[in-house]
Amino acid sequence: MTEIRLHDVELLPERTLGTPADDRPLRGRLTFGWDLLPAGHAGAPTGWSSYLEAAPEREFRHLLMVCSFRPETPENKGVFRHAALGVALATPDPAHRPVARLIDPGERTRPVPGTGTGVSFTVTTGVLDVGVERPPGATPAREEWIVRGHGASQPDPQWEFRRLKAFPLLGDHPVSALVELVPDHPNTAHILLSAELHNRTLRRYRAHLTPTPITL
Repeated sequence: MTEIRLHDVELLPERTLGTPADDRPLRGRLTFGWDLLPAGHAGAPTGWSSYLEAAPEREFRHLLMVCSFRPETPENKGVFRHAALGVALATPDPAHRPVARLIDPGERTRPVPGTGTGVSFTVTTGVLDVGVERPPGATPAREEWIVRGHGASQPDPQWEFRRLKAFPLLGDHPVSALVELVPDHPNTAHILLSAELHNRTLRRYRAHLTPTPITL
């Protein structure tokens, strides 16, 4: 099992009209970590092995990244609205760039109840039973995305993260890219991270990740 060490990412306040003049960054709310794995390891996403078997002459790496959103505290109030993670793959020669052949997830979803759906509570002999009430004609639950990936077969994949009404943007969110390396060149990945957090004073914060190229 892969163990990723997460590093704290500062959240810097944006100066906007009408907000308090407080330039103090937030710490301990957002962390980021990564690991570089063999392309064919046992924990790779479903379907990657068949892609690798079809291209035995090419070299790949599995770039695994984790964004971790922490709940608010009395000292650091506010909720995450959305975030974005981008990867810029490169070599010293701009004409030759590594490519993220496959990305995971393409989309990660959560069920959202449709209109007209209620919740019923029944207590029998001390046991609470929670059920779902769906009146005639009510819309069934639908799937809404919370993480969405873009840029498969491109040198600059990216992922969006967002909160839903029933699902706050919290916890660990892993994403992956199967990177095809450029032979005979040093291959690197530059990570770009942004996140937006709003507190009750309508103050908005942005993530600041120190640029650190990852050698592939």
